[in-house]
Amino acid sequence: MKKLLLPIALLFCFCACNKPQGPVLDIYHTNDIQGFYWARPNAENENREGGGLAVLKEMLDKRPADRLLFDSGDTFSKTREGQLGKLEGAIKLMDGLKYTAATLSAADLNLGWDSVEAALSKAQFPFVVSNLKNADGTQPKHIQPYIILERGGLKIAVMGLLSKADFPAGPRNAQIKVLDEVETLRKLIPQVQEQGANFIILLSSLGFELESETRRADEKSIAEEFTEINLILGGNSELSPPGHELIAQTHVSRSDPMLLEVEHITLSFTPQLQLAGYSREDIVLDKQTFGEDEEIRQAVAAMRASVKKVTGSRVGVLPWALTNRSGGQSTLGVYTAECIRRWGQTDIGIVNPDLFLADFEAGPVTEVDLLNSIPFNDRVMFLKIRGDELKNALEHTLDLNNYPQTSGINIVYDMQAPLGSRIKKITLRGAPLRSEALYSVSTTDHIVAGGFGHNEFLNVFEFKNTDRTVRDILRWCLYRYRDAPQPQTNEWTAGS
Repeated sequence: MKKLLLPIALLFCFCACNKPQGPVLDIYHTNDIQGFYWARPNAENENREGGGLAVLKEMLDKRPADRLLFDSGDTFSKTREGQLGKLEGAIKLMDGLKYTAATLSAADLNLGWDSVEAALSKAQFPFVVSNLKNADGTQPKHIQPYIILERGGLKIAVMGLLSKADFPAGPRNAQIKVLDEVETLRKLIPQVQEQGANFIILLSSLGFELESETRRADEKSIAEEFTEINLILGGNSELSPPGHELIAQTHVSRSDPMLLEVEHITLSFTPQLQLAGYSREDIVLDKQTFGEDEEIRQAVAAMRASVKKVTGSRVGVLPWALTNRSGGQSTLGVYTAECIRRWGQTDIGIVNPDLFLADFEAGPVTEVDLLNSIPFNDRVMFLKIRGDELKNALEHTLDLNNYPQTSGINIVYDMQAPLGSRIKKITLRGAPLRSEALYSVSTTDHIVAGGFGHNEFLNVFEFKNTDRTVRDILRWCLYRYRDAPQPQTNEWTAGS
């Protein structure tokens, strides 16, 4: 059987038999939980059940309370339970463990900043990302560039880095930007030192010693350049194996992914607050040894039960495939625009082209297919807009080469014409669109809020949020309109 505690030899230690002791830091670190919140058989521990947040909580409760608990990101990306609950679901569970701080990884941002920001607003522990800013350069409301902790006279600065190279840039994250990692640290380290920090911990999702044709920041290069950083708690385990390295004066450490183990680091200091000793162990989260916290176990069990129910549910059958493609109209986009138009009984349906991540194959469609295709919670909105304002909004999307997916109208356009006169004609049920007339539109809150460059859709006469997701309405259509004709992608036509 694999040992429950795997100590790594003390890398350096001053004999303190007859000397006064300084502070001791007791640090626990998780990374790349990836949605594996529950105990399951562990092949490396004789297939004994273990892992998960409930076992971790019980293990921590059996340890001294004066500890630091950190996470380096990628909390929900790999499991259906994680993807269904998203970052908010992960944070609800992690709150029960009283994390000291966590950072974000690029994977945590894959579903867009709106979802992340809503989740962070409910967290009971701080999220530290030093190189994440609003698009205008201001500080995001629920993100801290660093925090400073104090233990036994030791001032500990905790910073976090998100990979600029891996950042999922695009309309879903247009509100934020990721700054260069090295430039961020050059500015931030002197700031925390001026505040008296004499020990610096970096929470990182960069990965260790990444091979790339183009140079990118990783934990090894950061440790080599910034010897002021004392400890890097790393992540990105898909690219970096778990373990420990000493780079110059910086300890770089990563735990196993998927929460079968947690790493425990003990740091001892002299009375003069100089680092005197470092030890590390991997603690196998063995359920038989530690037990499970009942409250967290029940919360995870409820999450898994809801996923099981969703997974087995069929919502309809498609006689043909619905495909999504970048640029121009797609059968999936047109079908969805027609779907919300029918449901809302409006003149026009419009959806944003970045709504979809996966196609639908011909045949049965399940709840899982819906979630895979539309993981975003964009909600349907009803609005009224004048004909000239609608034409202006659609004209603006051509400037961005960003066709919205439409239903109910036909547009003739000429991309060679000057901006402002590219749309030559818009018809609705065969009649020309009238400039002063009001038209009813079913669309998404993402479009109304200016997402994906659709800023001109803000100029509406009135609007109403139905609080129903596009995914909900697509489910309704698949059941209600079983014999709907195959969608055609001819509502946008190049002409003059």
